[in-house]
Amino acid sequence: MGRHTNRDRSPFRGSQMEPSIRKEKRTERRNVLTYKKLRKMPLNLRKQAVREARNRNEPILGKKKKRKMNPRVVKTARRLRNDFDRAEHKAMLASTSEELRRILQDVETLSDIPHDITNTELRGEIAIAEGRATTIYVQRDGLSTLTVVLPQHEPTIAPLKRAIALISRAQHKRSQRERCEKRLPRRGIADDSDERRQPVAVASSTGELVHSAQRNGHDHRAFVSWRFLWRCFGLLNVDTNQPIDDQRCSGRATLKELGIENAATLKFVHRVKYFGRQRQS
Repeated sequence: MGRHTNRDRSPFRGSQMEPSIRKEKRTERRNVLTYKKLRKMPLNLRKQAVREARNRNEPILGKKKKRKMNPRVVKTARRLRNDFDRAEHKAMLASTSEELRRILQDVETLSDIPHDITNTELRGEIAIAEGRATTIYVQRDGLSTLTVVLPQHEPTIAPLKRAIALISRAQHKRSQRERCEKRLPRRGIADDSDERRQPVAVASSTGELVHSAQRNGHDHRAFVSWRFLWRCFGLLNVDTNQPIDDQRCSGRATLKELGIENAATLKFVHRVKYFGRQRQS
């Protein structure tokens, strides 16, 4: 009689699978995509695995980890009250703007003043009426010419650059509003609707304020700051064909010292072209 071991007498002996079958089962389990495996993968491989599983119509097994809810999404009583106050404030600004537009249109002497006139433009209009204004025309490549009115008696280059930034942004905002108002009638929106009275969002500073950025029939707005623009662009006096050194006297040089007279015409030029690699600090 041969010796029988406990392993031979085991009741599970007949149910054990062949090594090849066990290998196949192990391979299948290894190829199954689960959320646990996805969490261990890098982001690029995780997206690739999910995309391939979706193309094969294979489900992802396991329990998906729940995302943490952003606390800002939860509408609390305080946030609801703030949203209501913000909406009321916007409605009040829109109605005030419409009333101011109506008043300016009724007065013949003020009909040419826009209802959203800035403080710089308003001080310029007052200086023109008092006869102490300095008017500068700034040409832009592909865009309209800016009319900058400085109320100072002897303006320097610093207020000129600030006025150019403010007036160009205001005109850009008005052009966007006019473009929006032209589109609203085509959409069937009435003049007194709430959507028409909504303020037009505009970028704080765009490349369109210096030169035309129109490509392929539409505008590409590159978000840049005026500090960056003044580092890359300078001003050229068209009358004398001489670049303006805005770093002279640390920006405190008057326009007369720089050769800029009243009703002079300036234009934007690349700083590298006239000053080499030197940039404004």
